[in-house]
Amino acid sequence: MISNLDYYKTFFYVATHSSFSGAAKALFVSQSAISQTIKKLEEELGTSLFIRNGQHIALTEAGEMLFSHVKRALNEFQKAELDIKNYESISKNNISIGITETSLRYGFFDCLEEFKNRHPMAHLSISGNTTPEMVTFLQDEKIDFALIIMSDSLAQKFSDITLNKCFQVEDIFIASSEMKLDFDKEYSLQELLTMPTISISEINNFRENLDTFFQSNGLLFQPTYTLENMSQVLNFTKRNFGIGVVPYAYAKEDIDNGSLKIVKTLPIPKRTVYLATLKNKVLSGLGSELYNDFRSLSVSLGGGTRFML
Repeated sequence: MISNLDYYKTFFYVATHSSFSGAAKALFVSQSAISQTIKKLEEELGTSLFIRNGQHIALTEAGEMLFSHVKRALNEFQKAELDIKNYESISKNNISIGITETSLRYGFFDCLEEFKNRHPMAHLSISGNTTPEMVTFLQDEKIDFALIIMSDSLAQKFSDITLNKCFQVEDIFIASSEMKLDFDKEYSLQELLTMPTISISEINNFRENLDTFFQSNGLLFQPTYTLENMSQVLNFTKRNFGIGVVPYAYAKEDIDNGSLKIVKTLPIPKRTVYLATLKNKVLSGLGSELYNDFRSLSVSLGGGTRFML
């Protein structure tokens, strides 16, 4: 292989301009430098590339053969440069985040909408998976950052993830206002379990926290209706199937309009919302901006100004 790839670039310019002086002007070097480079290339290849006739030059057969290959190679280099530039442009504008459905209910939908209005060309990829799945996505660098909900004890187990504590989520028992309950009374957990209950399945931190809460009080929580998501729990509760348990943000609107009421009992331990990134991960400019938007909203929520009992 030729020791200096710049020889090929010089050769290409000489062949394209059919002139040593033209190539020198195009490459901003002296004509003697061009001549020396072509001479070295011919020596390394062991053949003449140009026929020189005074001020006029033309390619030899070997030169024609080499020119066709060099032209294709340089075109590929230019295409590669363009692809890299396009890739960099897209990657800088592409943001992948993880956010649970519950977190969206705390005002982060508005935060995303405001960001999109400021940056209409930004590409947002949003994963709404469970907390364990999003932790794995962070570790595999499939997402830039995540807003996740977990207990403080679980958060201590992830040494490779930076977790910024944002605010706490309040989980509550609710029932249709038409359900025959004394909403002024504080029910014991034992009394609660004598009535039909509604909750989501066990494969998430919400149920883990809830089950641990009952176990710490010497009880086993086995809901009458086990559903796939919080929206279903809310709808079943509104239709008077039983006492549902959801994060307060899910039920706030229905509590405010009176269709649902809080069932008073021993409070469920709060869960914490964390803004999570992989340690030492550098976010893009737009990624960092959205992260800071989430952080600012989290600070205001941490002050108890919205969605709190």
